[in-house]
Amino acid sequence: MIGIEVDGDTVTLLFKGRPVLRHCPASPCLGLGRGGCRIEMRHGMYRLRGERLLSWKEAGTCLVVAQAPDRTVLEFPGLATLVLLVEDGKLRIVPTALLEGCNRFSLRLPLVPGESLHGCGEQFSYTDLRGHRFPLWVSESGIGRGANHVRVLADLHSGRGGSATHSYFPQPSFVSSGGLYCLAESEAYAVFDFRRADRCELAFHEVPRSIILGLGEGRGEGGGEEPRARQRSAMGDLTSLLGRQPPLPDWAYGGLWLGVQGGQAVVEGKIETALKAGIKVAAVWCQDWQGIRMTRYGKQLFWNWDYDRTLYPDLPLFIESLHARGIRFLGYNNPFLAADAPLCEEASRRGFLVKDASGGDFLTTTTTFPVSLLDLSNPGARAWMKGIIKRNMLGIGMDGWMADFGEYLPFDGVLFSGEDPGLVHNRYPVDWARLNREAIEEFRAGKAGGGGADALFFCRSGWAGSTREAALFWAGDQLVDFLPDAGLPSVLAAGLSAGMSGVGNWHFDIGGFVSVAWIRRSRELLMRSAELAAFTQVMRTHEGINPKVNSQFDSDPGMLAHFARMTAVHAALGDYHRATAADYAATGLPPIRTLGLHYRDEAGEGRRPAGRRPAGRRPTQYLYGRDLLVAPVLRSRARSATVLLPDDRWVHLWSGKRFGPGPVRVDAPLGEPPVFYREDSSWAALFETARAAASDGQRISPLKRG
Repeated sequence: MIGIEVDGDTVTLLFKGRPVLRHCPASPCLGLGRGGCRIEMRHGMYRLRGERLLSWKEAGTCLVVAQAPDRTVLEFPGLATLVLLVEDGKLRIVPTALLEGCNRFSLRLPLVPGESLHGCGEQFSYTDLRGHRFPLWVSESGIGRGANHVRVLADLHSGRGGSATHSYFPQPSFVSSGGLYCLAESEAYAVFDFRRADRCELAFHEVPRSIILGLGEGRGEGGGEEPRARQRSAMGDLTSLLGRQPPLPDWAYGGLWLGVQGGQAVVEGKIETALKAGIKVAAVWCQDWQGIRMTRYGKQLFWNWDYDRTLYPDLPLFIESLHARGIRFLGYNNPFLAADAPLCEEASRRGFLVKDASGGDFLTTTTTFPVSLLDLSNPGARAWMKGIIKRNMLGIGMDGWMADFGEYLPFDGVLFSGEDPGLVHNRYPVDWARLNREAIEEFRAGKAGGGGADALFFCRSGWAGSTREAALFWAGDQLVDFLPDAGLPSVLAAGLSAGMSGVGNWHFDIGGFVSVAWIRRSRELLMRSAELAAFTQVMRTHEGINPKVNSQFDSDPGMLAHFARMTAVHAALGDYHRATAADYAATGLPPIRTLGLHYRDEAGEGRRPAGRRPAGRRPTQYLYGRDLLVAPVLRSRARSATVLLPDDRWVHLWSGKRFGPGPVRVDAPLGEPPVFYREDSSWAALFETARAAASDGQRISPLKRG
């Protein structure tokens, strides 16, 4: 499978006939050196400061010192050796530095100009990586990320403005439309640079353990050569390496996960309001189960992982009463402890918190109050936290929770293990998800009668390997508006890029989370957000950081009717949701898919002359599974949309009208986002059932100005 071509002083390495390394002294593929930097973390936002190279050397001569179809060794005299191994049809590049003390490494890979590239984890601004540079460091994504006025104001106010490439869940991987995939085995700070048409550069703050390359097979559904089959096959191989998420329990598809808070009486009242309006409720998600505090940012949580007896006088009994009605109860946790929380004193006394250079507990501030972070390198801290989850959450009947954060391990902290936090930071969210998974599994194993058998948790942060640990992810914090880089439109980019990075079970906060200054959730924004959520794996609302200024599911009768309609559609699609999840489990193809996985680039991604930088096009439509095409309304006051239908026959979900491929203009009133299904789909009868379910709902009131 490995081939070598030598042309003068240029050495090209081929894998399955495709060039995957190309080196000549004038354009070296490899560089190593030593460097230093400081990464500042403020409110979870990273800033790389003082990056400097103390030494740097790029490869000169390349010697082929061993060559075989399944093992080749390249030596770059005085610099490094690359051992290239074929394992299970993949190429593993194992570098060995010959220079002592190297902590900077770069490798350049040839690319085919014109191929689209996807991945690098969950990205909120770009789905095609071409023309962009991606720093890979687990981070808060920031307020108003991207080039906009909200970001500028957030930076001036508190330094919390994010860039277009800040991500909760970055990942050192990518896949091309031609079927090439790449996964680096490293947790260090990395930069993947795709600004050149003919190559990319992968740079790391360590010598990576290995870099895995592969090429998908080109056999299509009919058995013949089919270009898009290579990318689908590559996704299967990549997700096999990363690990695929397990299926969600059946109850997850039974309706809305209603995000409400305020104590038992308030929650009970809101459940009754939802049910009387015809909203299908699968679960209630009460993040304030462990108490609240009011800050200048709004209503925030207390962060002490025991239920608050004032808000919920007998939470176990309340959960039991919900179960009797077929409603699940979800809570909230994270790896922090508030400095004034009782559990924090115990964790500090037992040495379970990340330390600072003086040996004290490392204090940080996520918003306005000081917190300390669990040291997950300490086996005692892991066991202690799992005990809290098993006793205080699963033990009182919880069916799941949001396992928040994971981005804050400080660059200058001190760990129990003695490891460099700079090389553990990106691994921390994987360890956090593993802790939650193990707590559930240990509880199940020790509970007679299978307690916690279908409990789950959902995370926002991650790194390569997180999909082995967490059954569900969500998109983190968005602004409660239509701002392209940070509001509702960014959700679609996040879902598509996460899917192309191996995430299958994914969802988002309906209505967004962040409201600042004049930015408040409008009635229209909440409605359009619910429409998009109806065509994802999970529908879950969030009241937002300042509920009083935001429209909510129960703001008026028309809003209640809207949620009744959209939850009816989502529930009616239950078998299809399960089928898309099963397809992901079997093939690695995510439920939320780019059109390019099945069709030519009708939507324009990747279609440009070789070497031309992308024009900044953002995604406007996606495939949900193989048979649904969704073009969510992502602009304020839009009441119609032009959809570019790919090469198939399509049926408009709401009207039943049939269309061929090409652009089509359709009405898009509230409650009817542009959605189409393939005419010859085996799921056509179910889609018609979903239409009928929507028609049975209440009539939606018109949008009110303001």
